[in-house]
Amino acid sequence: MKAAVLKALNQPLVFEDRPVPEPGPGQALICMHACGMCGTDVHVWSGRFPTPLPIVLGHEPVGTIEKLGAGVTWLKPGDRVGVPWVQAGCGRCAACAQHHELYCADSRTWVENGGGWSAFMIAEATGCILLPELLSWENAAPMFCAGYTVMSGYRNGQPRTGDRIAILGLGGLGHLALQVAKAMGHETIAVTGTAAKRAELRELGADEVVVVQDHAGKDLAAAGGADIVLSTTNAMNQNADVLTGLRPEGRLVIMGVGAEPITLMPFMHLMRQVSLKFSLQDRRQNLMEVLDLAARGKVRPKLEVYPLADVNKTLQRLIDGKVRYRAVLMHE
Repeated sequence: MKAAVLKALNQPLVFEDRPVPEPGPGQALICMHACGMCGTDVHVWSGRFPTPLPIVLGHEPVGTIEKLGAGVTWLKPGDRVGVPWVQAGCGRCAACAQHHELYCADSRTWVENGGGWSAFMIAEATGCILLPELLSWENAAPMFCAGYTVMSGYRNGQPRTGDRIAILGLGGLGHLALQVAKAMGHETIAVTGTAAKRAELRELGADEVVVVQDHAGKDLAAAGGADIVLSTTNAMNQNADVLTGLRPEGRLVIMGVGAEPITLMPFMHLMRQVSLKFSLQDRRQNLMEVLDLAARGKVRPKLEVYPLADVNKTLQRLIDGKVRYRAVLMHE
């Protein structure tokens, strides 16, 4: 099988012919149809997210079950599935007992099993999620990281009926967060530093667009503030600023990864009792929920679609910040 392999940091991926792997007990062999490309793939490529090398990247994979390992009875060949980052826990720890494998210290992920930038991939069967019938391969793929992440962020913000929700960072994750908030019935505010995005963000569901002049929080407050800010930006200074735009008892949910610290003045926020929370892909039900929204057309990723053969060109576009808004690699 053909596989795009990262052999050295900061170097182009190398295509190799590899034998098709055999699924072990409790595993599935998946024939890949599509796999998204994520900012975390860039972090792995550059060494900011250390993994053993060589490795096959791609943690937004969707495809059909080709073969099942011993003991797998709930899947069958031909099933359309996708696989999230965490595929299985150890099954013995307190986190696994609560069905919260995210916190399992011995979980299995694409890092151990190999990712989806190859013709076939191995996954733990417990990580294989059946796709809704109406969801296309290319629209399904980004739901397994980007969509899952923002739906978890939305749920971790503890939304209430009538909450006004702002989205900061309108890229691959943020444009989905905006659609999630709108689909769930909230008044939505897109907070952006790019005035040229105004019309496009309106089309994506923004009731109001706040173009930041010099301080995201002050500009958001001037527009009426927000009960929840879903932030996907990697700029921690903007996350610190946007706290000012929260209404009393508001919640800032950070899903971005930045190298610098967040600097806060506690007294400025004590009187309003605002909360700051960090969020990853959380309960599996969040993934099921965003898949359902995507299948019903309530969440539609804006995609650049490329063949797997163009993986290096696509990766460079992502590194250069040119992808609008999410890239997906299709398998021939």
